[in-house]
Amino acid sequence: MRKRQTSIFILAHSIGDIVILNLSIILGHIWSFWGKPIQIFSEMYLQMWLYLNLIYFVSAQISGTFDMYRNTRFFTLVSSIFRLFFFQVVFAFSYIVIFKDFNNTFKLSREALLVTYLSSFILTLIWRFGFIKMARFYRARGFNNRRIVIVGAGESAQDFKKMLESRVEYGYKFIGFFEDRPERFNLKIRENILGSIDEVNAYALSNDIDEIFCALPYNEEIRIKDLISFGDENLIRVKIVPDMTRFLSHHLNKIEIDYYGQIPVMTLRPEPLENFINRVIKRIFDIGFSVLIITFVLSWLIPIISLIIKLTSKGPVFFKQKRSGFRNQTFDVIKFRTMYVHDDSNAKQATKGDSRITPIGAFLRKTSLDEFPQFINVFFGQMSVIGPRPHMLKHTDEYSKIIDKFMVRHLVKPGITGWAQVNGYRGETRNKQKMEDRVRADVWYIENWSFTLDIKIVFMTIVNLIRGEENAF
Repeated sequence: MRKRQTSIFILAHSIGDIVILNLSIILGHIWSFWGKPIQIFSEMYLQMWLYLNLIYFVSAQISGTFDMYRNTRFFTLVSSIFRLFFFQVVFAFSYIVIFKDFNNTFKLSREALLVTYLSSFILTLIWRFGFIKMARFYRARGFNNRRIVIVGAGESAQDFKKMLESRVEYGYKFIGFFEDRPERFNLKIRENILGSIDEVNAYALSNDIDEIFCALPYNEEIRIKDLISFGDENLIRVKIVPDMTRFLSHHLNKIEIDYYGQIPVMTLRPEPLENFINRVIKRIFDIGFSVLIITFVLSWLIPIISLIIKLTSKGPVFFKQKRSGFRNQTFDVIKFRTMYVHDDSNAKQATKGDSRITPIGAFLRKTSLDEFPQFINVFFGQMSVIGPRPHMLKHTDEYSKIIDKFMVRHLVKPGITGWAQVNGYRGETRNKQKMEDRVRADVWYIENWSFTLDIKIVFMTIVNLIRGEENAF
């Protein structure tokens, strides 16, 4: 069943798009014919003007650009606008080619079209994003809300209620739960239970309920089907909140649904870096960034640090250690040596005030300069600039047995810095909880990767380096 949209919402979007398109057409002609007689009112350009307006509506229908709802994400918004303009550009240039022998369309200014669609895309993106922000602000003030009830009061239902309360801009007003066994819950939850599951139908009809969210377990198949039939017969939307608590732990996972033919298949963990294009983007960034660091920093930093290390302690300049990498493959991580040579380097973490750390080593660790040789690992593809920090083999073996989702970190390349590090989970992990928090942050990064997130982490890392980090020792 298609999601409900108000005609006002669609009308406002389309009017805004059309106004922007026509302003952009005028802007494109002014730009292209600057200092020359403007030909926008000539027959050829008037026909093109009319055609560009017509193909907007066709493109909007094909691209599904108005299939946006209360919980639409920014990425979804951008994707829909990309599709809209892709179809518009294809139709526009098809018009030029098809009608070239009828009204000299080949003489139309390509520059005018380019400026038209470039400016229209930017302005439409700003307009759409701004409109959604305004609509959500309006709903957050209590207007245009939809009254909803939740059938079931279990963990999934409670999580969904909390989400609605935290995202008031979605415009859903929670009325209450319907649950057969209220005695299972504490007083606070029982206060929100309006009745048994069998009473939801009558309540929904008499209290103007807009949508019913069903959070019953799968073994209640008959009741779920009856509820859907009731909604269909009475024009009340029934939506299913799947009970995935048996499969998800620590609420780290996000669900994605793909269709294999006509069969929906749920993916328990989205991985943006499974996409080939995303991996290419990340690798290009890694190569470019590492080349810059190697060329403009390590080229003079290595000789200086090497000399100081050699003059202050015996041993090699670089410290190499086996670490767990991508898909748990072992690789040698490279760092400046910051400790006196000892036998337990592969088993014992550095601690605050560690006597094994040399004087220059303390400075290198505090400023994170000891990590810079790892850009060589990045250049050769063993690491990434951003990603979960690689652990010693001994720690990987230990923590993988006691911490849920620990091995998920190895679905991507390890990084020099990462989301966990810029959020305070750097350095020594004194207890299990500390490591669980780090794993939680790393898995969140894997599920939410984007190029802009990587750039954000780079800047956060630089800020932390300048400000100084408590856990850098």
